[in-house]
Amino acid sequence: MSADDRLPAMLARLRRAATLRALLIDGAAVLPLAGGLALLAAVLGGRIAAVTVLLAALLGLGIAAWRHAGRHDLRWLLRRLDRHCPAFEDSSALALQTTVPASPLAALQQARIRARMRAQLQDAAPELRAAWPRRRLLRLSALAVALVAVALLLPQWRLRLSAAALPAPHGDDAAATTGTQIASIRLAITPPPYTQLPQRRVDTPDARVPAGSTIEWRLRLDRDAEAVALGFHDGSRLDLRRDGAAWQGSRMIDSASLYRIELRGAAALADERGYRLDVVADQPPEIVVRAPEQTLTVIHAEQPEWLLQFDAKDDYGLGDAELTISLAQGAGDQVKVREQRLPLTGDGDAHSRRYRHRLDLKALGYGQGDDLIVRLTVADRRVPTPQRGVSPSLILRWPADSGSLSEGLEGTVQKIAPAYFRSQRQIIIDTEALLAARPTISADRLQKDADTLGVDQKILRLRYGEFLGEEFENGRPHEDQHEAKAAAAFGGTGDLLHDYGHEHNESETATLMDPATKLLLRAALNEMWQAELRLRQAQPDAALPYEYKALALIKQVQQAERIYLARTGLDLPPFDATRRLSGERDGLRDRSRALDRRADDDTPFPALLRQLDGAGPVEVAPLLAWVKAHPDVPDALGLLAEADRLRRDPACADCRPALKARLWPLLPPPPAAVGARRLPDAAARAWLDGLSGAAR
Repeated sequence: MSADDRLPAMLARLRRAATLRALLIDGAAVLPLAGGLALLAAVLGGRIAAVTVLLAALLGLGIAAWRHAGRHDLRWLLRRLDRHCPAFEDSSALALQTTVPASPLAALQQARIRARMRAQLQDAAPELRAAWPRRRLLRLSALAVALVAVALLLPQWRLRLSAAALPAPHGDDAAATTGTQIASIRLAITPPPYTQLPQRRVDTPDARVPAGSTIEWRLRLDRDAEAVALGFHDGSRLDLRRDGAAWQGSRMIDSASLYRIELRGAAALADERGYRLDVVADQPPEIVVRAPEQTLTVIHAEQPEWLLQFDAKDDYGLGDAELTISLAQGAGDQVKVREQRLPLTGDGDAHSRRYRHRLDLKALGYGQGDDLIVRLTVADRRVPTPQRGVSPSLILRWPADSGSLSEGLEGTVQKIAPAYFRSQRQIIIDTEALLAARPTISADRLQKDADTLGVDQKILRLRYGEFLGEEFENGRPHEDQHEAKAAAAFGGTGDLLHDYGHEHNESETATLMDPATKLLLRAALNEMWQAELRLRQAQPDAALPYEYKALALIKQVQQAERIYLARTGLDLPPFDATRRLSGERDGLRDRSRALDRRADDDTPFPALLRQLDGAGPVEVAPLLAWVKAHPDVPDALGLLAEADRLRRDPACADCRPALKARLWPLLPPPPAAVGARRLPDAAARAWLDGLSGAAR
């Protein structure tokens, strides 16, 4: 390397040294102070506050380093060299020019300065770095030490202040009634390994931990004791062992607990309240179906595969995923179900994954008239027994051939009234027969026969419309020209069915259908309406396509019965005909009597509330036993704490209202009261008399 090439490297080394010195000065000033502030923040606000302070300090140092690097540029270096080295004659910039000046004098000066700079920087480089601000650093270090001392002494100060806030004892036995104080307490919480949560420590006796965590207590007292134990609300105990001046012990916590520190050989604690250990339960995986968008999907023509897509998430991590595939083949009582299970691997992290799969329908043997039902099961990583989340069942339906299924009602009803219960297939057959006979009949005959078919189409439309809760047209669906003739005769089929028949197609049954089936049925009604319109206009050729569409949609609705419209029988109690018109009223109650007062249930709440309203003693033992048997009651630990506080201090003024406030929401709702029926007024009696006369 030539002498001219070494000069830029020497200057770059001086710049780096100056930048590093400035950054070290900032670090020496900021880091001790940030450490003291972080420790104080940890005592006051916890780990998150301490981490926030440290991150802010590091961010500030990063910004300072970027500013120092920008400030210590080449211009700054040349100015410092000219100030510290008079031999450079304020010509350092001339020495670093890459071109030779045109003036001979300037070129001579450039060569002289370059030679001086090389000699000066190689033998005795000037000190361009900033000097250490010792006094300022000492003051900042002293402030950091003060912050650390405050953070270390703050728990003891809190304890002394709380002790000073207690009422002062009176009498000669003041020392005996002061009570033992907890000098310090620390809980080391170790979550279950499968949660992959870090171990943490809290300096309070209350804590909120994941289910299955192991808690290690370590506490110090302000006086010596023979034995120290933790008593839990379920009756169990944990004896602590002595470790020097401290007492420690560990226990695994599966459910929410309330515990108290019990002493032997020393005065009882000044604060004997119970401490809470709230438990965060592990939740099962949550599954959301992304594709298909509906639970019931009708297959499209020539569809080779079925796309499935699920999203799953879990609080502590997902485990294995399995897709259950069920293929239902056959109809009626001959349905056969074949099931297989397929493991899936999702995309994403341990807590959230997306599962995609395409089912090859041909490879599964899926054919016309079959149903394909799939559901995804995802496990979490809980040990020893994983929890599992199951998705809704997704159904892929291939409707059967329109000619392979019967439609209409049972044969008995068809024999009684074949005209009223004409089926959609029969309407199609009659329409095609009318079209075939069209050249041989008159226009009036065509108009009459087509109108008759339109009436039949209307009756069938109204019959299916009852499943959607639609109202009858013109009062009753029979009242048109075609049905009026049948109903006029004595014993007409229309009156027989209306008066004595058992109709299954009532509007209340519309709630038994799923939304997809309702949409299919509504589309079928629209097609029937279009067919009826064309038939009433004597256009059977234009009505025939709508009739076929209505038939296809009805077949899809009937296929939905396999899963959504399961038939149930009606089992009525046997009727005792011997008691008819006998006038016997044995076993009948007086309806005018008021309801009897409801007896208290098995909960201790009513009796306990009556005791709380009075001035006598309150027995809380039944409440503690009931809460132990019902751990799922809302905020069971708060209820136990209030009951325990009242049990330890019966004279407590605010304990009774606090316990009542927690018991009141737990009371069962009162039964609905039945009021006496009001007697009708004059207008109502006249109206009822008119109805009775019309009935006679």
